[in-house]
Amino acid sequence: MLRLLNNIKTREMNNWLIYLVEVSVCQILFGLLYLTVFRNLSFFQANRVFLLSATILSFIIPILSIPIWNGPAIDTSLSVFQKLQHIELSFVPDSTMPNSTPFDFNLLMTVLGLVYLIGFLYRFWKLFSEILTVVKLTRNNEFIEEDGIKVIRLNSGPAFFSFMNYIFINTNHLNISEEEFSQVIEHEKTHVVQRHTLDNLLMEVSILICWFNPILRIMKKELNNVHEFYADARASAFEGNMESYSKLILKLASNKRRSLLTHQFSMNTIKKRIIMLNKIKYSKRIALRYILFAPCFVLLLAAFSFVQKNPNAPDILAASISPHVIGSISWEGNTLYSDEYLSEYLGLKIGDQFNEEGIYESLSYQPEGRDLGSLFMNQGYLYFTLEMKKEIKGSRVDITFEIFEGEISVIDKVLVTGNNKVSTEEILKMVDTIKGELFSRSKLVSSQKKIIQSGLFNSEKLVPNIIPHPSDGTVDIEFEVVEL
Repeated sequence: MLRLLNNIKTREMNNWLIYLVEVSVCQILFGLLYLTVFRNLSFFQANRVFLLSATILSFIIPILSIPIWNGPAIDTSLSVFQKLQHIELSFVPDSTMPNSTPFDFNLLMTVLGLVYLIGFLYRFWKLFSEILTVVKLTRNNEFIEEDGIKVIRLNSGPAFFSFMNYIFINTNHLNISEEEFSQVIEHEKTHVVQRHTLDNLLMEVSILICWFNPILRIMKKELNNVHEFYADARASAFEGNMESYSKLILKLASNKRRSLLTHQFSMNTIKKRIIMLNKIKYSKRIALRYILFAPCFVLLLAAFSFVQKNPNAPDILAASISPHVIGSISWEGNTLYSDEYLSEYLGLKIGDQFNEEGIYESLSYQPEGRDLGSLFMNQGYLYFTLEMKKEIKGSRVDITFEIFEGEISVIDKVLVTGNNKVSTEEILKMVDTIKGELFSRSKLVSSQKKIIQSGLFNSEKLVPNIIPHPSDGTVDIEFEVVEL
């Protein structure tokens, strides 16, 4: 079971960067839709919902798997013998080969993973520092609480800003009238009541995960602008004097550094805020534009979530969310190995979480020879096939493996074709398979590898052909080479 979980973990690590790219594509499409269609609309709460929903859905869509049934039921079982015909793909030639310069994909993924980790840690430190700074302000200063909102007076910093249920006031910027002060407090109260800080936290966590995607920072900036537009509208309506409130925005304008999490009255785009404050409200008919969200959502689902599925294809249950456990394990048709040995070889135990994908991976061909097919085929069982059946009973899954071992095959002839410059005898010295031995897939793979590593042949066109003779239980191996 540990081996299966390790395989899953490796696959997830390799897919992590691809997942982030897919998330970023979703964010870009949603972001472009917002910037081109909804950005200048005065439906502030609707824009807020759109930006938050788009951010969350961008992380969900790529992990959804929506099956699209494709065609009639067909027999999808594939014998290990049939898979053997593609044995030339079983390994990647070594980078030390004289005439080969293969691309090291693993190295690229390692470098990209390291770059991502550095950016992640840097962004995490910035976010942590911001939170720590605000927490220190709340702990080191006294506050006055009214209606669940805590007001703290400071001697430095922006004139007014808010965080969670705290409003911070810089006493050095109180050269405003009582009416203006009331408007600013109403503005900051709106941020608190609407819980805009939680929006910022969500966006910052999203940026932390996809720090390399600039569109997400733009979406967060737009969300902050929507917060300010809405708070401005509430504050200006509080005293009923829009002109004086516009002048107040200009009076408290500041060019200080923008905070990641707090809402600062004087830190947003002044011109844009005044324009939106005096903007004529759109009619409800304009709100129909938000219907465009639906086709955008469906398009992304089609790109990343819809998967074609045959009725006979295995129903994959992800190990992390599967509610099923293995109830029983049965083996039928096996004579070479015991039931206990085969179950242990696959790492299966009664009571373990049922991971169908991991089981099929253990049954499929693996270059290192740890799959079940190699276990039998290395002992001469060339015609070995296996089928797994499952029966779900509540939270339990009973598994039955039906094995067809077939007859043992013995090597008859080892042939070499396509060679002109290199003698057949010289090539056969590189081959581990010899006449009279039991067929062995691992020896066939190692022979192929040695021939390629000689540097004398085209690695992409070396094809070992398996020519079985069921009538007498023998098999011929032909190495078809292309000389360089």
